[in-house]
Amino acid sequence: MEEDQADIFLTCCTNAVLAVEEVPELRIVNIPPELSVGASYGLLVLSDSHAAKALAEIILSEEGRAILARHGFAPLEAE
Repeated sequence: MEEDQADIFLTCCTNAVLAVEEVPELRIVNIPPELSVGASYGLLVLSDSHAAKALAEIILSEEGRAILARHGFAPLEAE
C-alpha cells in the first residue's frame, strides 16, 4: 500500500487495525452486511493446569475483553 502497488486490500478486522497502525494513511471501510462474513471464536480449557485456567480467566475478565475490543474483536455475546 505504501508503494502504491494496490488500491484495495481486503482483510479481517484484526489485520485492518494492525495495518492502520503501521500505515496511518490507510482507512478501514466496512463492507455491506450482506457481503460481510464473520467468525465465531470459542474458548475451551482442556487442562487442569493452573496456568491454562489463569489465562482463560484473564481473557474473560473485563481487562481481557477490553484488550480484545481494542484489537477489533466484537464484545462477547450474552453467556
